[in-house]
Amino acid sequence: MISTPTKKKRAAILGATGMVGRRFAELLVDHPWFEIGLLVGSGVSSGQTYRSVWEEKEQALVDHYGEASWVGRPFDQRLGDIRVGRYADIESSDIDFIFSSVPESAGHAEQELIDRGYMVFSNSPFGRFSDDNPLVVPEVNRNQLEGRRFIKNPNCVTSGLVLILNPVQAEYGLEEISITTYQSLSGRGDAKYEKGLVIGNVYPLQGSTENTEIYIRKEVKKILRELSPFSVSCSRVGVQEGHYVDVRLKTKRPIESKEEILDLFHTYNPLQNLEAPMSPEQPIVVITEQGRPRPSHDAFHHDGMAIAVGGISIEDEVYSLRLTYVVNNLIRGAAGGAVLNAEVCYAMYGEDALSRIRSAAR
Repeated sequence: MISTPTKKKRAAILGATGMVGRRFAELLVDHPWFEIGLLVGSGVSSGQTYRSVWEEKEQALVDHYGEASWVGRPFDQRLGDIRVGRYADIESSDIDFIFSSVPESAGHAEQELIDRGYMVFSNSPFGRFSDDNPLVVPEVNRNQLEGRRFIKNPNCVTSGLVLILNPVQAEYGLEEISITTYQSLSGRGDAKYEKGLVIGNVYPLQGSTENTEIYIRKEVKKILRELSPFSVSCSRVGVQEGHYVDVRLKTKRPIESKEEILDLFHTYNPLQNLEAPMSPEQPIVVITEQGRPRPSHDAFHHDGMAIAVGGISIEDEVYSLRLTYVVNNLIRGAAGGAVLNAEVCYAMYGEDALSRIRSAAR
């Protein structure tokens, strides 16, 4: 059964003043199914206008990286004069469910809300690898949404990578995977790198406190289950938005022609019958122009919800298939991924899915 809400559901955004939280607000302000019921920030920001917090954080990034490297994102005027609320306000704000982008250190707030019966769609690393919490990219494993209260979407690189690996694995099987990432500065949110590490430079993340390589490997294996040996190398580069990833695959069955892969990607759209508002018409956009995809040109296909794939080759002497892709790390890889999970949950299980889950939890 495919369903759409007859009345907009009210969502609270936990971590609303952070970079991903600000994207959540933009995506929800005119959403046809959901509406913003509460923007929850830290104790420092609560009570302030959302505009003032937004503009202060964007300006801090411009001041740090310089106008040549960072363009401040203007406040979305549709958000009006809304003020930042408190965590304690959730219970009294007639909230149907939660979107969250809090840091892992604040994950206890997510757990408290789940224990109180709320459904939480989260981009936070907290609880991402617990067996009890599904890690969902709906084109790939939407069946794991059913009956759950805590639904995570994965790291931004993983969100794009599984869209590629899923159809290739189904069609040809996989023996070996190797990826190298060049990840944008916004992947770290409002936290700032020392400029000398990333501006006009490449900063390898291996062994850093970010644990990005470990996260990607674990996330992909959690989503796709049985997977072949997997090598990951990650670096940060001086790009504002959009991660660029080089992918090299050995397949179990031979790929006879490049046209087979082009057709496989062009026709891949497992959500085409659900009509979820954030679902892209083509999750994989194939770019044939030489020198593409590039983050500045290709991070916003289908409003940032599609990945752009290019550089497709089956002529490598080591690997069966080579390609590169760009994923929008703040939309498909973060806020948009969580919103799409919520939409698919409604579309597949009915508009009262969340209320049934809350009632059962009480």
